[in-house]
Amino acid sequence: MTSPSSSNGRADGVGERVARVFDIVIDGGAVLAAALLIAVMLTTTIKVVFRYGLEKGLIGVDQISGTMLLYIAFLGAAWVLKREEHVTLDIALNALRPKYRRQLLVSGSIVGGLVCLILSGVGTAEVISSLQRDIRIPAELEIPRAINLVVIPIGCLFLGLQFLRRAWRIGRSIASTPSGGTE
Repeated sequence: MTSPSSSNGRADGVGERVARVFDIVIDGGAVLAAALLIAVMLTTTIKVVFRYGLEKGLIGVDQISGTMLLYIAFLGAAWVLKREEHVTLDIALNALRPKYRRQLLVSGSIVGGLVCLILSGVGTAEVISSLQRDIRIPAELEIPRAINLVVIPIGCLFLGLQFLRRAWRIGRSIASTPSGGTE
């Protein structure tokens, strides 16, 4: 008996298209994070020039830079995980046998994915609450709190899904190992 995906290749094609779209979204987040990093650098430079060159202060630059740094972290996290360029404890992982290393990576990715998805749900509720109550940040610029918060559930959603993709990919490599993942 054949599976629906193997008989016509249609389900695999849809999954591949969804994965490509997901990768494009993650890459777009990384590009936006890179642009924001350049913007932080430029705004900081402009603030220094105004402060010391023109002896004038610029209001809100630090607040806006802080918001941009938050966006950089949450927009770039899934991209960094996809490329496997995040910080890891290589010494501890490399001390394990390959079988246990992969099992640890799968279980850690599942836990990371679930935590991120929970944070995404809770963060979404908080963004909605902040919008409904019109909460503003009491600072130089009284911007809505939701502007700072909205990137957290979005970033956590994509990071959580990327963690689960990673667990799936590593888990499939365990299943496809000739020895059945035992080494």
